[in-house]
Formats: sequence, C-alpha cells, structure tokens
Amino acid sequence: MSYDVVNALLDALIGGLHDYTIDERGDVGSWVRIACMQGLTEISDLLFRVFEHKSRANNESIAGELGQYLPYEKFHAIVAGVLKQGVERLDNVRQEAGESFMKLLDMTSPEGVGLEQWRLHGLGLLSELFRT
Repeated sequence: MSYDVVNALLDALIGGLHDYTIDERGDVGSWVRIACMQGLTEISDLLFRVFEHKSRANNESIAGELGQYLPYEKFHAIVAGVLKQGVERLDNVRQEAGESFMKLLDMTSPEGVGLEQWRLHGLGLLSELFRT
C-alpha cells in the first residue's frame, strides 16, 4: 500500500475525531469518534511494529520511510486527538479514549537514529500517572 493511501486514511480518521453529528438516532458522531480512535491506534501500532521489524532485519534507520507513512507530526496529532476525546461528556467515548491512550503509551516506539521524534514527550511521567 502506498504511503499516500495510508496518509489519506489517517487524515480521514483524524478528521473523524471532530464529528459531532446528531440525528434521529442520537449522537452518531460519537460512534464515528470511537471508531476513529480504534482505527488510529491500531494503524499506528501496526506501522510501528512493521518498521521496527524492518529496522531490525536490515539493521538500518527507517526514520525516512516511517516518516512517509506516519509523519511524527501526524502521530502527535493522533495522540492529541485521543487525549481530547478523554474529556468528552459521554462515558463510552471517554472509556475508549482511555483504552486507546493506554495502547498508545504501551506501543513499542521504533528505536534508531532519527526516531526520537515519534516518542511522546514526558512518556515516563505519562505512564506513571496513567498506571496508578
């Protein structure tokens, strides 16, 4: 799959975090936001695992290639979007935001030259605060 397709998918899912649609069925935007959090978390984890494996297999830096598929700015936007959902008024949205954020914290960030940009700032403190 090309990085353009992956980036378009990520952009659509990040955009879905801003869906507050209400219709005769109720708050359908919350369903969209929940699905987007789940998708963003799983895609991020998959990309990290694939590129970590590739880095270990080839013993080379994968920062440039990972940056094409998941730019670090986009990854940080994903984390920020999930955190924003953590203060929503709906319990099920907050619950999913917490679960997604914990998965983001537990992800194995790729190791290597140039990959520190994907690490969450204050990761140790965040892990400590959210695990107590």
